[in-house]
Amino acid sequence: MGKIFGKQLAFLLFIPILLGIFGSCDNTPPKTGTLMDFVPENTSVVFKISNFENLQADIQNNSLLSKFEKTLPYSFFTEKAALLKNLHPTSQSLLCINKVNDSVSAYTYISKQTKNLFQLDSLKNKTIETLTLDEQSFQRITIDKEIAYSAIIDSTFVVSSSQQILLDILNRKTERNETFKKVFNLPSSNEFTALIRGNKVALNDSTKAAFTSWSAMDIAITPESFVASGITLATDSIPQLLNVFEDQVPQQNDASALVPTDALGAVSFTFNDAEKFQKNLRKFRGEKEAVQTTGIFGSVSEVGSIQLKVGSAVFLKSIDAALTADALARYVSVKNSFREIDIKSFSEPQLFQKTFSPFITSKNENYVFQLENFFVFTESEITAQQIISDFQNNNTLKSTSYFKNTATDLSSASSLLIFKMKGEFSEAISGFFNVKSSAEIDKISFDEFPLAVLQFSYDRNFAHVTLSCKEAGAVAKSVSGTVSEKFNLKLDNAILGNPQIFNNQNNGSNVVVQDVTNKLYFITESGKTLWSKNLDSPILGAIEAVNISGNKNLAFATKDAFYILDRNGKEAKGFPVKFKDNVTQPLSVFDYDNNGNYRFIIVQGKEVLMYDKAGKTVKGFGFEKAKSKIVQSPVHIRMGNKDYIVIAEESGKLNILSRVGKPRVSVSKNFNFAEIPIAEEDNTFVVITKENTKERISQDGKISSQKLDIGTNYWFAIDGNVKVTLDDNLLRINGKLAELPLGVYTKPQLFNVHRNTYISITETQEKKVYVFNKNGDLLNGFPVYGTSAAFLGEGNGNSSKNLVVKGDEGNVLMYSL
Repeated sequence: MGKIFGKQLAFLLFIPILLGIFGSCDNTPPKTGTLMDFVPENTSVVFKISNFENLQADIQNNSLLSKFEKTLPYSFFTEKAALLKNLHPTSQSLLCINKVNDSVSAYTYISKQTKNLFQLDSLKNKTIETLTLDEQSFQRITIDKEIAYSAIIDSTFVVSSSQQILLDILNRKTERNETFKKVFNLPSSNEFTALIRGNKVALNDSTKAAFTSWSAMDIAITPESFVASGITLATDSIPQLLNVFEDQVPQQNDASALVPTDALGAVSFTFNDAEKFQKNLRKFRGEKEAVQTTGIFGSVSEVGSIQLKVGSAVFLKSIDAALTADALARYVSVKNSFREIDIKSFSEPQLFQKTFSPFITSKNENYVFQLENFFVFTESEITAQQIISDFQNNNTLKSTSYFKNTATDLSSASSLLIFKMKGEFSEAISGFFNVKSSAEIDKISFDEFPLAVLQFSYDRNFAHVTLSCKEAGAVAKSVSGTVSEKFNLKLDNAILGNPQIFNNQNNGSNVVVQDVTNKLYFITESGKTLWSKNLDSPILGAIEAVNISGNKNLAFATKDAFYILDRNGKEAKGFPVKFKDNVTQPLSVFDYDNNGNYRFIIVQGKEVLMYDKAGKTVKGFGFEKAKSKIVQSPVHIRMGNKDYIVIAEESGKLNILSRVGKPRVSVSKNFNFAEIPIAEEDNTFVVITKENTKERISQDGKISSQKLDIGTNYWFAIDGNVKVTLDDNLLRINGKLAELPLGVYTKPQLFNVHRNTYISITETQEKKVYVFNKNGDLLNGFPVYGTSAAFLGEGNGNSSKNLVVKGDEGNVLMYSL
């Protein structure tokens, strides 16, 4: 299909769109008062920005956009812009881009004037001059050789890199189109919104076609992805390609099941009325003569092209393969066979160009073969053989993790779907960033971005649009509602155990995770690894957060040692405590009075060792050894004003002890302990046995038994007044049933975050993470992608929450709630 996007479509590749409603032009000067009234005439794009400083950071941290740090308009956003980096708006601001010529763009920044918006007093290497031109007074500001022009107009601060643009604004030569005003005033809760003047689409090397009119969009930028969605509008006053989908219902796109993973790109478009679609295309092309092809395309719902390194291909997806084969019969004859697939010669190679131009312009499809309900036309037998091989080997785009990741942002049905693969989107990107030469763009590698997708779904006189471009490592599913992906970090090796969140009151949220080489990583909330530490063996159970001398520390045990590390990875004084005999249970941490006077319990087979926060053995603890192997980590339970230490033995004996290790409750019955930890419920000790019996022991030793009618996958957990049970796919939270889809689930976990209790659970086959509140309600935006049990903790903010979970092998995912 040639180069789908040219430099004029650059904004469409990177900025999907909201609805704009057209009106007539108004040549009267605007009434000033809103930011919109100062938008320069003929602006190419207007960015509406709620938090300018946050946006600058987001763009700098984005692994795709940051590649263009030496280009425009990227430099307008970054802190490297000497003037813009000194702006500190407290409300919405606008950044307008005007194209001066093919290689030069000018910016104009607009914001309400506030006291601290733009302070130059402390800056060095600055010059400020007051100029008067055409009876208009303004300032010329020079900072580190960067020149800009500014003025305050009706309490609005305007600064531009172009003197002429500022003069035009002072003389009320601004964007007056009523359609722009209506688009500008569309409501949006997004912090970063862009409005785009209609652009032409470069459909091939020699032809450009008008595609759409005024557009608007919301953009979401994370360190590894650039995702946006919205609506675009075409007008009937001039021919625009979007209108060829009029009266067509978007159909399901299945091109990803055919496109080889090493393709450079593909295009898919759909229709439900082939004859009407062709009529619309002829009208767009200005043709009157009809091409009689509906016999072939009447049973087709999807058409497209694939660009490969070895050539190109055109494909049809039939809703009735037998009908399509019959319609094609007069054009084909058997040529060869490859892997039991007939490759036939095709006598009408110009058919697709005649029928579907400008979507398809190639004229050399000389061969055809059938793969299930796809009919594929290629230029050569070599290309045919590659597509057949990849299809049979399931080596197609649909099977990749990065497509599955991207597909969650897309609708299953659309009018037009465009794939750019293997970083082959530099033409469009260079246009967006106004790169001055192809040599400059050629120096930038996009290999880590295997797929960019642009999707249009026609709906009456407009189209919904979605764009998704993500780094290969960003394999988490896109999320909606109140959940967003913070980072996706790939470690050098597979992950051992589950990642956890470690909260530090001064440094927000961190992640701790161990890999299969026993290396421990400490990762910031932004996905940066602060340090790593090689350990002797795997960590047993969870890492505990303890507060020692006013600082948060990590406490855990391996089979050989007991560690306490500070947040810099340094070992606390007196640690690690090394052992000759193996540690057999995860570390238990008791803080009886919540005053930081910790007791750390190490289990070695039958023996119990108690340490203080200095790594010294606590003297006077009377329970040193059980009569049989200890099968669970000891538990501290407080009832009323009494403390109990509970220790379960392999023999079935339950020891309920005082703080000093003396027997406190005598239990006359032995139990066949399951893995479910002993818990407290209604001032009784609760034991769940392997025989699915719930045993309650009162503080005076009385026992009551209840036979549970449960399945094979059962779990019981309780925290304060929140009780959770899982019975196969039946999750109950304080008695409220949440029936989950059938699957294999991790144990439900309870987390206290910002004084609220949350429950997380993961379905490991479909790789979906669910989070519920204590009322049994699924939180907005869930489920999200994840492959392990998930951990919740406090985020960097008064009410923000973070969730960390495994992604694909070796990947750590953090979401923000």
